[in-house]
Amino acid sequence: MAKNKNKENRQAAASDDAKYTMKDYLIINAMFWAFLIVLSIVVFISTGAKWDGVMSSVFTFIFLVFGMGFTAVSVFDFVYDRLADKNETK
Repeated sequence: MAKNKNKENRQAAASDDAKYTMKDYLIINAMFWAFLIVLSIVVFISTGAKWDGVMSSVFTFIFLVFGMGFTAVSVFDFVYDRLADKNETK
């Protein structure tokens, strides 16, 4: 009896959990990339608005590490959600 209640509780919790769609992930990533663009503009203006090797390195770091890192984690999370959902239904 207790095992059945635990299963029912898990199923109810899983059904209440809204899964993100691909569109949701794209919107979240677009918002983060927009934030990075605004951040880059603020950094560029606040440091004197002169392009040199240091600024090039800063923008490379911002977009490659933060931007691509966030996007990679989002892709991983999307794939994990879909695989975990398939395993729960089995």
